[in-house]
Amino acid sequence: MPLTDRALFTHLVAATLVAAALRAFHLGSQSLWIDEVFTWFRADVGRPLTLAAVLEDVHGPLYSVLVHLWGALAGDAEWALRAPSFLCGVAVVPALAWLAVRWLGRETAVPAAWLAACSPFLVWYSQEARNYMLLVLCVCLAGAFLTGPARRAPGYLVAAWAGLLSNFSFALLAPLHLRWWLAGPREGAGSPVPWRRLAGGAALLLALLVLLSPWAPQVLRTWDWSRLQPARAAAPAEEPPLRGATTFHAAAVPFALHAFAVGYTLGPPLRELKAGVATAALAGHRVEVLVVVLVFGALGLAGLRALARRRRLLDTLLWLVLPALIVSFFALRNFKVFHPRYLAVSLPAFLLLLAAGLADLRRPARIAAILAVGLLWAASLANHYFVPAYGKEDYRGALRLVAARSQPDEKMLAAGAQEPIYYYYRGPLPLDRLWLGYAARPGRLAEELDGKLAGVRGTWVVLSRPEDLDPGGVFVRTLESRYPGAEAFRFEGVRVWHVRTRDEATAAPR
Repeated sequence: MPLTDRALFTHLVAATLVAAALRAFHLGSQSLWIDEVFTWFRADVGRPLTLAAVLEDVHGPLYSVLVHLWGALAGDAEWALRAPSFLCGVAVVPALAWLAVRWLGRETAVPAAWLAACSPFLVWYSQEARNYMLLVLCVCLAGAFLTGPARRAPGYLVAAWAGLLSNFSFALLAPLHLRWWLAGPREGAGSPVPWRRLAGGAALLLALLVLLSPWAPQVLRTWDWSRLQPARAAAPAEEPPLRGATTFHAAAVPFALHAFAVGYTLGPPLRELKAGVATAALAGHRVEVLVVVLVFGALGLAGLRALARRRRLLDTLLWLVLPALIVSFFALRNFKVFHPRYLAVSLPAFLLLLAAGLADLRRPARIAAILAVGLLWAASLANHYFVPAYGKEDYRGALRLVAARSQPDEKMLAAGAQEPIYYYYRGPLPLDRLWLGYAARPGRLAEELDGKLAGVRGTWVVLSRPEDLDPGGVFVRTLESRYPGAEAFRFEGVRVWHVRTRDEATAAPR
């Protein structure tokens, strides 16, 4: 079916409009979480953005520039900071359909477009002020430029450069892109590679290195690259930079596949998993998880057969499996945590796998698969929009309470993440911070807490994201035992206490 066919065009337009509706709905309803506030900081919305600041940003400088330029027009409200991701998320729909035509054939364009439009994983990141939707868009465009009968090197160069400046995880696709570049549009696997293609590939690589060179010094300074040496052993006194001896877990890859399939809003909520009760959380959602495994397992097998028929299994291995192995190695070496978002470059391959399976199924089986996936995605999106337990931490509600009830001679104490407090509270109270790592030494934690609370009439203690450094809840027990009269308030993912330290009746004996 040609791309100019009316039915295909109608599907693409309809899928794009649905994508826009799903991504616009409740775009600014949830609070910004800590990483989104990092975007706000780096984008310098409302302030001059210097070249030095751009070159120091190795976590998505292109996205920061886009947010800065857009913020000059729209401001820095939640919806405004997320608008660039929203637009990129909508653009992914036609981009993935284009890539599907180039890589798999015209018959996969329609299912690819609808999968991209309704994917809970893509909806989630289209409503987050982070760089991952820009990254996914660049992955789709770069792949479309590299595949098909009309290779366009300038378009690929721009898309690859933008992808790398969106997130350096784009580099995980280097083996796949090298294969696509050297394979040629119609030649067999045994065909010799013309010297012009080799020279062209070298020229593209050199151009990318030159374009990325301004960020090279900061990249070398930011990460401890020595941790990637397989034979390296940590020094006895060396503190791990992340969480414990390693950040990898045996369930990491299955969890990533689950997130790719239904997002983070079907099955155990993220906060339950992070709180160290993963077994209990999974047990409470075992039916949902089992249904997801059965539906997407069956469709995935159909997709693998479809890719094998099209001779695309090696591409799939380089696109889906190899990045997962590399990110797993990073986590094992405590270089970078394992998270599905760091595999966002592989999400288009996952959706195209499903699209190929849907395209090759017979009509009754295809209808059944569409209904099953549609029901799971509808449930996931309903949780995303309407169930607070699946949402981001409610910093906005917590800080509104503080702003409404605080007195001039009080202060705030952030236990855990303090960055969202800077965004949501711009009042007169001074802000102090207590490191939750002291939870490993309860006596020291009590001393630090007493010291932070001394000298003022009252303190608003705001606790969030304790699961990394204090999964056992030592801070909460310490605070409530030493200051039993403190008022306590609960918000989704955030707890607040009002401690009146000059009221002797509220403090327990030391």
